[in-house]
Amino acid sequence: MTAQVFRNSRRDTLMSSSVSVTADTALSGAHRQAGAPVAAFHPREWISCAKTVVPRPDLCQVLVGLDQAAHRVWHITCPIDVPVEPSILASEAGASSEAVVTVRLGELLLAEDLITSAQLEEALRVQAANEGYAPLGHILVTQNIITRDQLVSVLERHRRSSKLGDLLLRSRELSAEQLETALAEQRRSGQALGEVLIRLGLVSEERMRKALCRQLHIQFFVLDAIIIDPTLRNFVNEKFAMKHRIVPLARVGNVLVVAMDDPTQTWILDDLQRSTGLKTEMITSNSAQITRALERLYRVDVTPSLDSGTTVDVIGEDADADMYGGSVAHQMDSADEIVRKLLRVAVDRGASDIHLETVSSRLQARFRIDGMLQHFNLGTLGDDLSRQRGEVLSRIKILATLDIAERRRPQDGSFRARVEIDGRVVPMDFRVSVIPSYYGENAVIRILDPRGAPDSLAALKLASPVTERLEQLIRSSAGTILVTGPTGSGKSTSLFAIMKSIYRPELKIVTAEDPIEYVCAQFAQHEVNERVGNTFAAYTRAFLRHDPEVIMLGEIRDPETAELAFRAAQTGHLVVSTLHTNDALGAITRLRDLGVDASVWTSSLLGVLAQRLVREICWNCKEEYAPPAPLLSRTFDIVPRDFRWYRGVGCATCHHTGYRRRVAISELWTPSLDDVLLINQDAPLDTIFASAQKNTYSMATDASSKLREHRTTLEELLRVLPPSALRELRTTLT
Repeated sequence: MTAQVFRNSRRDTLMSSSVSVTADTALSGAHRQAGAPVAAFHPREWISCAKTVVPRPDLCQVLVGLDQAAHRVWHITCPIDVPVEPSILASEAGASSEAVVTVRLGELLLAEDLITSAQLEEALRVQAANEGYAPLGHILVTQNIITRDQLVSVLERHRRSSKLGDLLLRSRELSAEQLETALAEQRRSGQALGEVLIRLGLVSEERMRKALCRQLHIQFFVLDAIIIDPTLRNFVNEKFAMKHRIVPLARVGNVLVVAMDDPTQTWILDDLQRSTGLKTEMITSNSAQITRALERLYRVDVTPSLDSGTTVDVIGEDADADMYGGSVAHQMDSADEIVRKLLRVAVDRGASDIHLETVSSRLQARFRIDGMLQHFNLGTLGDDLSRQRGEVLSRIKILATLDIAERRRPQDGSFRARVEIDGRVVPMDFRVSVIPSYYGENAVIRILDPRGAPDSLAALKLASPVTERLEQLIRSSAGTILVTGPTGSGKSTSLFAIMKSIYRPELKIVTAEDPIEYVCAQFAQHEVNERVGNTFAAYTRAFLRHDPEVIMLGEIRDPETAELAFRAAQTGHLVVSTLHTNDALGAITRLRDLGVDASVWTSSLLGVLAQRLVREICWNCKEEYAPPAPLLSRTFDIVPRDFRWYRGVGCATCHHTGYRRRVAISELWTPSLDDVLLINQDAPLDTIFASAQKNTYSMATDASSKLREHRTTLEELLRVLPPSALRELRTTLT
């Protein structure tokens, strides 16, 4: 009877063509065993061969499988003259010793010069000595004779693959009847075969994992015995790692080794390779060990950060040494290196934000410096940025603990980097916002440089009358101080300066911020997270039970928070917060809109500080000039005479803008008793404003002072100041 061949050791039997010679014809002497099947292999999958088969004693290798012996033979007259090896044939009881011809992996690898005959013989020897069944390809990969990629390439091109059930069957960890039962349950439940086998108790998880390793040609490791370098968190962020249960274990040169709970999800490796710029190799372990490894790597913070963001390694001062130069031999940087250089440029230029915008087929980078967006010629860095725009955006997402697979919804996150500046390493926090757009995704990175955090009110360099009055107000034991202005006017920085000036060791200061921009160990800082219910109002309510002297709220944006803030001030707390209004007196209408009872907020309001940030003239290129006559006539009722005007002509120091750094134009209103009475009487706004202006150091007064000190330009004031200040400025300089 012709031997039956079970392809991939499955019960779904495939009848192969038979060889026209028997084992007794093919074998002689010591190489003959009664009833032993002999198989020669041809580079096609299943063929009939009627050529004479004779033994080669020097290539004889006995393998044991399914209680049968098989021998390597030489197929001397086949059109493709290559040595071949036998298959393990399952024959029915009483089957004849006729042989079947099929190709084997060893011959394919020999034909492609990936291995030598000696290496093949050694691998076969190891395979024969192995107690359980191990595929030949898995042994060659384990011995580092070929790579996994080379093996997978050969198997795919020749449509060869091993099934998990076959491997368990060959290694005798599963019987044919058990496999049939599991396959029937798999068809019924739709689960993966491995999950079914474990659920039915037919194999243990570890045995299943090891069989999966043999199928995918990867290795199984005991992760509990591995010490994981915590800096590897930089390559895979916590959210991504926890979602896909993937653990970075080692970096060897340009290779990142990761452990995966489900190693069949190869697309994850593709995403990691694009985002990190490193070649990725995977291993696996059992589920419990992967869980413990994730806990060890991500649940122990070695570097403090605002939230679960990642920490980038030190960005050296020479990171951008060659980014502007081009050469024929230029090698494109990895996505990780591009991001590092981009951050380096931003820090060196004093940028507050990096704007990455996908425009047609390129990624455009602009930097916000002194409140204005600027574009620089980045040279080869700009070319690399466009060529690897997808990888760069993925790398930024990974750093900011965002989902790299999500491209349809806006996402926000953060990370921390250690930047080398003037020979010392400075930790910096970076806020990231990613949104989808017409051509792709756009990202904005906010740079929170701790060097810019003020240590007192004096460091803000506000007008002297404003600083002196504020210092009196913050010494109050109870009341409310508000800072107003639009987004980007420096409100958070002023709040931080006020808190630093208030702090004394005997005071407890609590803050609720969205987000935390400056970290200070002297305060108990809390970040707002509306998704879990940690709102400004919820924090304010909770703060009152912690017995603080000072409460700082990042913003009053809803009626509930406003009501709670002023009630807290009435009960003996000093409350500091912000409002979005154009000027100090705009706080009156804003609080009315929020529905706060006038008697409540007027009884506790100490003062309202409004501010704007204007650019200062660059000291290196300052020169006297005459503004255009039409501009002066539009700005002033009576054009000032004998007034000296200055501007910056542009130089390398100011990046040819004429401006260098910014200064605050401020306004401070401290309500008087008359103001309080008018507000409580619900008097007309014009009447209230007329009264309040008597107790206000106005923004127009401060602006005219900056003009006289030659610190800014008329054009800059017209760009920044609110309409109320510009109206007052028309008569200030006359």
